Parts: sequence; C-alpha cells; structure tokens
Amino acid sequence: MSKSEFMPDITLLARHEWLRLRDVRLSALRESPHAFLSTYEQEMAFSEDRWRAELARGDWNVGVREGKLVSLLGVTREPGAPADECFLEYLWVSPECRRCGVASRMLAVVLGRLRSAGMRTAFLWVLDGNDAALKFYERAGFVSTHHRQPLAARPGLSEERMRLDLG
Repeated sequence: MSKSEFMPDITLLARHEWLRLRDVRLSALRESPHAFLSTYEQEMAFSEDRWRAELARGDWNVGVREGKLVSLLGVTREPGAPADECFLEYLWVSPECRRCGVASRMLAVVLGRLRSAGMRTAFLWVLDGNDAALKFYERAGFVSTHHRQPLAARPGLSEERMRLDLG
C-alpha cells in the first residue's frame, strides 16, 4: 500500500457533529493518556451539552480512513486574543496510522486553512517529557516562546508554549 493510499481524508467537523468529536477525543484519551491533561474517565462523564460546548469552542479537524476516525487536531482562540492568533490543541493520531506522515499532513492541511483565513500566528502547548511532540513541532517550524506554566492537573510538571508565524 502506498503512503497516499494510507492517508486519511482530513475534514472539518460541522457544528452538529459533537458525537464524532466525543468519539475521537475519547479514543485519544484511552490510547494516549500521558499526552493530555484530561482523562478518559473525566471526559467520558461529559454530558451532551458539555460536548456541544467543546465543539463550539473551536474548529475540529479529523482524519477519516475507511470510515474510522484516526486523527484529531483542534484550532481554538483564547478570550481577548487578537483575531489573527489561534491555538492548536489535541493533536492525536491512532497507533495504526503513526509514522506514516498522517500527523504532518494533518498539520499542513490545518496550517494551510489558517493561512487562507488570514491567521498570522499559531500557538500550542507541549507537555514536559513529550519529546516526540516537541521535535515534531520544531520540524514544522514552531519555536519556543520561553513561556512555561505549571500544571495544576499534574503537580510537578509544566508545559511550554510554542509559536509559529504563519505570515
């Protein structure tokens, strides 16, 4: 199978597709609990209203391969942030699709959409110890802002903010 045959279709979830967001997010939390601040148990308990609110909080891009949700990347905005700045969140790729370029393609598609929409800066947070994510984002052009914050959800750990100029 060629790499292009393996690549999922990357689509933007519509405002009514909260169930798809829930399903892919819960898959990510179950499979990669160390990579996120929340837990499967916490988000499994979310109500429909809570999932609808999460969907409304941003734009959620999913990879779909053979009808299965295999990746996720969200784009959100911080309250009070300039209109041309956004945050990337929740990047996850299912184990069977890793190391095949899926994350790189997903990031490229999302960054292309952001550039077309006039976004100038994308930020994201990387958890301490997630060296694979740090290297991946650095290869994509993200640089450290040298801003770190401690994590209340994980005492003793912090995360680092990274920045990519989209201009």
